[in-house]
Amino acid sequence: GQEGDGVAEEAKKSNHVKRKLEKRQQGRTLDPHIEEQFTGGRLLACISSRPGQCGRADGYILEGKELEFYMKKIQRKKGKAAAGAAA
Repeated sequence: GQEGDGVAEEAKKSNHVKRKLEKRQQGRTLDPHIEEQFTGGRLLACISSRPGQCGRADGYILEGKELEFYMKKIQRKKGKAAAGAAA
């Protein structure tokens, strides 16, 4: 039942909407760091909702300087863990 609804939703798009979406896809560029995360199957994100205040977690995908900062931090942590395991 649910899968059929998704297909019908796809078919309802007008030609104007299809052209608009195609135009957006042409000008789209993805940050290489984010592309790398997609290929790895994981995305670094930040939870922006306060824990315990609601029954869900809202957040956003890290990008730009913020993503670089946390990637460096994770690499340093992995380096320390590897050095500790070797000792």
